[in-house]
Amino acid sequence: MTWPTHALLGINSLWLLTPLPPELLLYDFGTLSACAVLGALLPDLDASESKIKHLKILGTNFKPFLLPAQVVHRTDQHRGLLHSLWGLGMAILIVAPVAFWIGWAPVVALLLGYASHLLGDSVTKSGIRLLYPSKVRFYLLPPGFRFTTGTFAEEALLVPLALLASALLLSSLF
Repeated sequence: MTWPTHALLGINSLWLLTPLPPELLLYDFGTLSACAVLGALLPDLDASESKIKHLKILGTNFKPFLLPAQVVHRTDQHRGLLHSLWGLGMAILIVAPVAFWIGWAPVVALLLGYASHLLGDSVTKSGIRLLYPSKVRFYLLPPGFRFTTGTFAEEALLVPLALLASALLLSSLF
């Protein structure tokens, strides 16, 4: 999947938090959406060119993920370790301690975004190696329903995903 689809899937993963009372979250859905989008882009650190690799800090030319992306890409192929349960587990181990300083909700949002990326890539024809290093690919959909990344089938998903994300953000205002 392309980065816009992953970003919208990440935001939509926050629907899982909507049953919780707002006072329990301590953060607005705009902030949590940013965390979910970041999480949804993280698995593509292993891609030769990815949105997260070129993501800049606001108002600067500093790309905080450039070096990690280059290192990860040199040591592993795309849809390898970072696109597996091991990658999700590593993300949990790395970001869970941050919850002590910023609270649990942004960390959970980031991890939901990460998991949404794995689910999103599992509906493509390439699938993911969920149980890396096993070469077996995992697919969420049967062969006839899988699509190729960047095709019209993926682009057609953008409209309903954007509408759902907008509904989530608007509903959080009321």
